[in-house]
Amino acid sequence: MNFDWRYGAYYFEQELIDYDIYSNWGNWVSGAGMLGGRLNRFNIVKQSKDYDFDGDCVRHWLPELRNVPSSLIHEPWRMTVEEQEKYGVKIGTHYPRPIIRPSNYRSYPKGDDPRQIHGNSQGASKGGRKQMKSLSQGKYRFS
Repeated sequence: MNFDWRYGAYYFEQELIDYDIYSNWGNWVSGAGMLGGRLNRFNIVKQSKDYDFDGDCVRHWLPELRNVPSSLIHEPWRMTVEEQEKYGVKIGTHYPRPIIRPSNYRSYPKGDDPRQIHGNSQGASKGGRKQMKSLSQGKYRFS
């Protein structure tokens, strides 16, 4: 998305009801590719399907999806217009449209893939690492 990861970390810090500084900031650092080595890609759809197979947790926290069947609960944006009407949820009105394609990282069209935006497979530029060094030294300023 080409945004400074700290904006996301700060936003989550304000919004999460189960906020934990180590999990939040650590995951944002990792997701931004700032740990060096391989880039761990967190696939929220896969995690949701693995750990909430029937969608009970999703339905608890997102009551607007309560009537969506388990086969669509983890990817409600895949519902047809007819399914949205049937289950009483309109994507873009009752539930937001995805900002990016969340299901499959490798399926981004040319230009949308973060690896192409940053020009390397690590997902972060050398300039980003330099900015992190300035942050650790207290010299970085949010723009």
